[in-house]
Amino acid sequence: MDGGPSMNGGEPSAGDDQRYLPSSSGAEAQALTLHWTLGINKDVVGGVHNLSDAESSDMFYAAAHTGVIFDYNSGVQRLLQGHVNPITATAVSKDKKWIVTADTGPDSMMVVWERESGTPVKTFFNPHPYGVHALDIAPKLQYLVTLSAPPPAGEPAQQGQAGGDQGGKADQTRGATGHAEQDCQSISVWDWPADKETPICTAAVGTQDVQTCVLFNAWDTHEIGTNGKRRVFFWTWDVDQPFQFYSPALAPRDFKQRIGDYTQTIFLPDSTQAATGTVDGDVVIWDLSLIVDGLSRPDERRAVKIIKLCPEVSLNVLQVHEKARVVIGASDGSVRFYDYQFRVQAWFEDLSAGSVKSISFDRSTEGDEEYDPPGASSGLGVEDEFRCPNFLVSTGSALVVLVESRLFYELSPDDRRGRLVLQGLDSPVHGLCCHPQLPLVAVCGYSGFLHMWNYNTRSLHLVKIFDKLMPHILQFSPDGKLLAVGFINGHCKLLKSNDLSEVVSFRESRDCVIHAAFSHNSSYLALAHADRCVCLYRYAHRHQDENYPKEWSLCAKTKSHWRPIVGLCFSGPGAEKLRLFSVGEDRRLVEYNVKSSEFGGLQVVSPDTVVEQEARPTGCIWYPFGGKGDNQKVLTMNDEYKFKIWNTVNRSCRKTALAPTYGDPITKMTPVYKDADGEDQFMLYATHEKVLGLVQLPLDGNPNKCMGLIAHPGQIAAISVDYQGQYAFTCGGGDLTVNQWLIDPQPVANASILGGAGIEPFVKLLDGGEEGEFFSDMKDYFYYSQIRSQDEDTTKARMLDGMIPVTEIPHLMCALGYFPTQLEIKNMTAEVKYSKFGETGEYVDRIGFDDLVRLYVNHRPVFAVGPAQIKQAFEAMNRHEPGPLARDGENGLIGLLTNHGEKMTMEEMERCFEALVGDPSVHRTLDEEVDALSFAHNVLGLADADESQQEEGSLAIAGSIEAGTKSEWGGTTLALSAGPGAPSG
Repeated sequence: MDGGPSMNGGEPSAGDDQRYLPSSSGAEAQALTLHWTLGINKDVVGGVHNLSDAESSDMFYAAAHTGVIFDYNSGVQRLLQGHVNPITATAVSKDKKWIVTADTGPDSMMVVWERESGTPVKTFFNPHPYGVHALDIAPKLQYLVTLSAPPPAGEPAQQGQAGGDQGGKADQTRGATGHAEQDCQSISVWDWPADKETPICTAAVGTQDVQTCVLFNAWDTHEIGTNGKRRVFFWTWDVDQPFQFYSPALAPRDFKQRIGDYTQTIFLPDSTQAATGTVDGDVVIWDLSLIVDGLSRPDERRAVKIIKLCPEVSLNVLQVHEKARVVIGASDGSVRFYDYQFRVQAWFEDLSAGSVKSISFDRSTEGDEEYDPPGASSGLGVEDEFRCPNFLVSTGSALVVLVESRLFYELSPDDRRGRLVLQGLDSPVHGLCCHPQLPLVAVCGYSGFLHMWNYNTRSLHLVKIFDKLMPHILQFSPDGKLLAVGFINGHCKLLKSNDLSEVVSFRESRDCVIHAAFSHNSSYLALAHADRCVCLYRYAHRHQDENYPKEWSLCAKTKSHWRPIVGLCFSGPGAEKLRLFSVGEDRRLVEYNVKSSEFGGLQVVSPDTVVEQEARPTGCIWYPFGGKGDNQKVLTMNDEYKFKIWNTVNRSCRKTALAPTYGDPITKMTPVYKDADGEDQFMLYATHEKVLGLVQLPLDGNPNKCMGLIAHPGQIAAISVDYQGQYAFTCGGGDLTVNQWLIDPQPVANASILGGAGIEPFVKLLDGGEEGEFFSDMKDYFYYSQIRSQDEDTTKARMLDGMIPVTEIPHLMCALGYFPTQLEIKNMTAEVKYSKFGETGEYVDRIGFDDLVRLYVNHRPVFAVGPAQIKQAFEAMNRHEPGPLARDGENGLIGLLTNHGEKMTMEEMERCFEALVGDPSVHRTLDEEVDALSFAHNVLGLADADESQQEEGSLAIAGSIEAGTKSEWGGTTLALSAGPGAPSG
């Protein structure tokens, strides 16, 4: 799928370049296509590249896990997609024809792209264990150099054996350094056009100082410089030769001054010198020296002087431009040009765009002497005019500015600021919402900004800055007149959507606003806070007196959950009365009576609905779809990949369906179209991390009716659909990116048809499929249930109609290896009972084989139950205290099973023990202290699941998940010898 690796394929192969084609070149229609991306990886040093020349005004940068070629004059984006992690290193060849991107994280990649077409020409999978921290491309030859990323937090790197402080040799063979590379940072050189997937030489970096900068010596490609905060390394390499390196020592006493942390290193042309910038504004000059100091050799550079260039200012960017000498970008936002003796030639100190992160020049014509710096061959002449190609400056404030050399001579500071060509997002973005009637999308970030963008013209429509407040969530009212902004300190502000002026401000809690919902008539607003408070606000006449003007005021507040609230929604316009619902991790769906809450507090409608017993709910929405007259429903999602639809009138579960199993469980969901229903309606969903997708209604567990792709490399903080159902928007929290997706649900509808009709898609989810032994057993059990339901002990002829009573369902499920609880049996029975109620108004009390298959696939657990799960249950029963669980007593195993939850009688327990171990006596079978693993192995007969099977069942590896295989376990959940008559409790 565009926007990320397709989630319907298998593992990627090295030649699978088709997987990374950008959206503009894909011939096959996609359900979700990345249309536009707003944002930039602002903290990647050297991350913005100027691709402009006399004919084009292109630039390249990375936004989260997407590479962007952006024409800043026409506003056209070309998107380079395929990475699954944030892009952390980029490079562009000197002729601007090739772009290299690399990321950091699991399943990392390094990709070489052809700039003109935007297509990948070479992909390296897992170039380093944790990805690429920095890279460079040789100016003339076909080589790349990479520095590996350090292990993530929690996996401390050990210092490798190769390398040393002063110098030595490092083994160039990958096999010999594979273990060392896992333990410490490594450097590798790659011949990317060659038909080879491994580096031509690699070595471990023998220091705990993580190297952050790497570059080729442009005048000698076989020399490489790297530096971290405290050490600089110079490397020499050749094909089939081991790396040689040395790291010159530099101590404060050498120059009688403090040495700040290093930033970047450059090689100075036409000399043996190199220079390294520091965070203190100094430049350390490294050169060969004939003075013998006993530490370095004559052919090794050493620190020969330190130049105080910009006191107290970090020199973030150093580079040599062939026409403009040394260029330095500093943390004070200035760009300065120096000659090779570091005498200043020009300065641009009024850009006022933030700390400089990258500088990149237009491509100038080879041999063009127009930009020769003043005094290139003689001394610096005051009559000479400073000229250089136009250059782009990117900053830590997520701004990119185009600067022309003539600005140096402008008199007014305002005229010296350059032209802003790109504005990204400078802080984490968690709030996002589309206007219900206009082509506008509101976005807010933790730095206090609130932007409203027109996504058709891609222009900023309105801006508001909140001083000392961090907005976290946005929600438009259904009439489009108001925008609710929730903040992390518990504040909520209602703004007019036409000018963002404040209407009213609330603060009933000091914890973050995590959910916000308006009623369908826009007269009520509900907020849920991180401290589990639910607050209800009302727009009405004060004191119910029409002589007073209407105003917003607090109506009620309550704390009805004892675990975090994960969903909040009002009933829709088709409901009998206005209701408010919340669902929490305490597994309870709570209903509030809105009308009666106008006076005596928020009225909770008793009793609560227990929606789960083991799984954790992850969200809820109002669900008015499916069935005439049966539209009083709430949909809940859980962390075991299930949808559950609850009728709010009698609190029964009307449907349990298998949810899409791409990546993490679904946490957010919204309908695509306003008035559609049935197969014409689609739901946009997002998991907590990475995955965005579409699922076609009705929700029935058919894996062919959904798709998913990687929308962000990490968290998906919010999703929204525009008022026409044409575009979806997502924001990625800390990745500083908002993505706009073009929605075309037709491919999902087509896949649903091609996947087969009836029970064919569900049978494929069974172990062995249609030809498997499990499906054959299902048929046999079903036929036997028909006979059982008509009395086994008779010789009369039976009339089998292909149906069984609903009461047989629990016995069949047990026979198939799924042992439902009493609540699950109740839910299954209610689902069958009300399956035709919306259409016929009649109950159903018999079920056919096809419906049984669907019921089994949708209700069985996605995860196998093994000893680990039994251990977790024992820990919960033991109140998480260490040690085994007592057998006897009120808080012992027997007491808990017979007195709490779905209580078992001693007779039922004894029948179970007899079936399991052949001895009905619980006291003979169990010791006085019951160990969880011993109970799992010796009583329940559970074997430890193979590690690879557990990984397969976890459904957590986004990017290589097949919809039809990850929820298969074919009746192997519990290895019990239970027949159709086994107890279902």
